[in-house]
Amino acid sequence: MTQRWEDLLLLHWPVDAEQLSKTLPDDLELDLFEGRAWASVVGFRLSELRFSPIPWIPWNDFLEVNLRTYTRDRKGRRGVWFHSLDSTDPGAVLGARVLYGLAYFNSRISMERKGPTLGFRSSRRTLRSRTEASIKATIRPRGKEGSPASSPLDEFLLERYRFWARRKLSDSSSSALVMHRPYDACRVKDAHYEGGLFEAWGMREPHEKPHIAHYCPGFPVEACAPSWLFGMLGQVNQR
Repeated sequence: MTQRWEDLLLLHWPVDAEQLSKTLPDDLELDLFEGRAWASVVGFRLSELRFSPIPWIPWNDFLEVNLRTYTRDRKGRRGVWFHSLDSTDPGAVLGARVLYGLAYFNSRISMERKGPTLGFRSSRRTLRSRTEASIKATIRPRGKEGSPASSPLDEFLLERYRFWARRKLSDSSSSALVMHRPYDACRVKDAHYEGGLFEAWGMREPHEKPHIAHYCPGFPVEACAPSWLFGMLGQVNQR
């Protein structure tokens, strides 16, 4: 797949590692930064989605809000585990669930930008519950906001090029790669979150402001098929 991620707003908190580790599958472990576990809420717009080998078929732009944490597998490979991904595109939700096993949900999401303020609001309903979330931040010109996001912690939170998911009826997690240029991000200070994304997974909601937050205008992205599919194709080719 090829696509663009645009107007990314990323809010990050250090969280209780013992509590967070209980939400992971048994073949992944938390990736810690200086002994601390982290979780992030991310909102962005996805555009120019195309699929190989039929890239001429257009796909409408849509919005996403996700809750994620930072993990390693048994081989030591670093990446991301998504607790939930809310999307305004039912087709993308179905495809991602079937192909990758990602916890995608069809949701109502709005994106609003007034002057320097950027915000996302999401709301999803299931048979058992309703989960809402809101994030916003003031995006100032880089010269006024401060230096680009380039510290070791910035790199730890941003530069992730692998994600894992667990498909139903599978006894192991599979991964997929995403390829893009490094984040051209800046730190933002006036960032806020409220909602129920953490509580939906049995975690404490962060009532304090994020420890660190980023904004990135966006970039083109390529994503590969999940590793389980490559394995299946390999078995077919060997027959």
